[in-house]
Amino acid sequence: MNISGVSTATNYANIQSSKLTQLSSGLVVKQASGSNTAQGSARLLQLDLSDRKGYREDYSIRDAAESLWKQETQTFNLKDLNDPTKANDIIENMRRQARWDLGLETGETKDEVMSAYIQNLRQNGLGGDVNWSGLSRELEAFKTTSPEELADGLDYLASRYVAVLDKLERNYQGEELTAQRTKLEEVYQAGKAEMINGYTQLLQDNLGLSDGDVQAVKDSFSAILAEKVDAYREALEKVHGAVSQTGPDSVWLKNHDAYIASQLRAAGSSNESTAAYSVQDLTAAGKIAQIYQTELFNAASCGRNEATLALNLSMADMKAETIIQKGLVSQNMAALLRNSRAQGHNNALATLDQALFAREKNLAPGEPKGTFAPVDRTVFQEIYNAVMNAYHENGGDGAGAIRAGAAYGQSVTVQATVKNPNALRWGISIESYWKDFYTDPDDKEISPLVKQMNRLMVQAGQTSDLGCSTYQKYINSWQGFLSSVSGGVDVRA
Repeated sequence: MNISGVSTATNYANIQSSKLTQLSSGLVVKQASGSNTAQGSARLLQLDLSDRKGYREDYSIRDAAESLWKQETQTFNLKDLNDPTKANDIIENMRRQARWDLGLETGETKDEVMSAYIQNLRQNGLGGDVNWSGLSRELEAFKTTSPEELADGLDYLASRYVAVLDKLERNYQGEELTAQRTKLEEVYQAGKAEMINGYTQLLQDNLGLSDGDVQAVKDSFSAILAEKVDAYREALEKVHGAVSQTGPDSVWLKNHDAYIASQLRAAGSSNESTAAYSVQDLTAAGKIAQIYQTELFNAASCGRNEATLALNLSMADMKAETIIQKGLVSQNMAALLRNSRAQGHNNALATLDQALFAREKNLAPGEPKGTFAPVDRTVFQEIYNAVMNAYHENGGDGAGAIRAGAAYGQSVTVQATVKNPNALRWGISIESYWKDFYTDPDDKEISPLVKQMNRLMVQAGQTSDLGCSTYQKYINSWQGFLSSVSGGVDVRA
């Protein structure tokens, strides 16, 4: 079955692959403190190359010591490899780490090595200098912050800044302190700007924000971070008091800025904010933007048509309306989501129109003029209106609204076929789509690749749409969404 000339099976495989990519991006190889199993699915792991310490997991005293040991033994400059002695030490330390990670305890055990290392830290303490390259790498990682990571990311940025600033103020004075603080501001502001700009771009590109909304989002980020910094500064005394009670480890932990930052996060920061948009507002907007992003991506390759865009974007907007009605976002965010909606739709349709235009310019031999006719905005708008009107009239039943949209879509796409009879996405293609809308696919039609990806998703605890009709996939999405917002916190896209 083809929609706009793109195989449904191929398109489904691409979507599932994208889901797996998004799923694996949040998993790290590092094991949680005191755990023998890595977080997430063992088959879907990805290194956190930025080495964010204690990010989204516990950070114990042992973790803090191990991070220092790795920094000393496994961090090197390329010129070090020209020194045979240094090169051999580096290679041997990496081999030893690999053996430990694989559970192959040969020679000195990890516990023996770390115990000796911690004893040395207890005797000699830890200097007051900052690993600027490592800190920069940590903060730069937030330039691609996802909605799921946003709250944790903001806490991490603010707590790392406060912990490093505290370390500098306790170890430097005069001009040297001024120079060190200037360096910290450079690193922190760079990481902060990358997070704010990256996340704002996600909203702007996909939701169609106005210039005023963009500035309000950026101002909100700055205000939230400033408030978190103030809260963590107030918590420093309490954290240092707790560190002083760690016995001999207090000698070196007081200067371990990553450990201090993790304890600040554990102490918590204020959830109160005077920002126009709260963290939950921005998270919810990001989730909706992700749905729009998927539609834009698929429209750019003619993987969507006006009817499927209408159904999918109306599903996103029903979710937005539901979180608004449940009071999960502020009135300010409700206004942003509603006011930007028309521009978001226009962006998606414009993307599809550009893709159709490009394909029409490069017709294959034998393809008639109009095979990739321009976007028919009437088709989109009428199906979209049918869904949203039903949603408002039936008390917020998203599944029922999708049925209403599909019913109306069958008639309006017949008219589109009459208007553009040569358009590949209309005629037999769209008739087949509506005919199979409520029908589960035959198992024989599902490719081995799609089956394998679905098995991986099930192993990772994700819902599989394998063997579901198009309509059932909408039902699964809607029911999953309702379940996720029932507690009033999470907003699943």
